[in-house]
Amino acid sequence: METDGTHDRNSYLNYFSGLYRRNKKLLMVSFSIYFLSVIAGIMLALFLSGPVSSYLTTMVQTDRQFLSEKGFNFLTIFSHNLFSLVLTFVGGITAVITVIFIIINGFVYGAFLGYVASNPVIGGQASSVGSLTPLKFIVYTVPHGIFEISGFIIAGAAGLRLSTIIIDIIRKDEESNYYYNQIKDALALFGIAVVLIFIAAIIETNVTLHIGNFIFQHL
Repeated sequence: METDGTHDRNSYLNYFSGLYRRNKKLLMVSFSIYFLSVIAGIMLALFLSGPVSSYLTTMVQTDRQFLSEKGFNFLTIFSHNLFSLVLTFVGGITAVITVIFIIINGFVYGAFLGYVASNPVIGGQASSVGSLTPLKFIVYTVPHGIFEISGFIIAGAAGLRLSTIIIDIIRKDEESNYYYNQIKDALALFGIAVVLIFIAAIIETNVTLHIGNFIFQHL
């Protein structure tokens, strides 16, 4: 006989598997835009290092100033990423804004990776871990980046779901239940994205640096 706990777990699994199936195409679109933006960032950093260097230097200096004022802590990182996440989601009202935010996030990561491959120092002392080599960049971003990047990709899909809802409203007259289910999917995706960046902020402020230091102490 199936217990209540088993039934609840099965219900959750069925819901999330259904959520994935219904939004698989949008998740793939969001992932593809992000991935291509990363590649574009790497290529531009390698072959147009001058403009990219200026852009990254300005970004690093701005981030340093922001963190020096607010402090490097969970609340600062989470609130900063949550703001970007909300804009990515709400931007789905126009579709274009969501796509732009996905592109920017992917491009910046790719540009950093491509630039440090040819120039290990960005704007002087690049980071708290010294000269930022490609290996260091990856090691000091992957632990929290897995969750953070996944969160932004899913938020992008949620924003694109909003776009499809608006297009459906304009093009055809569906029953209210149809729009309710679509909006529920968009909010569910956004909720998952928030949870992921919440986890990412915890890892970034409490775990990532220790993992990176441990790895490089034993290399």
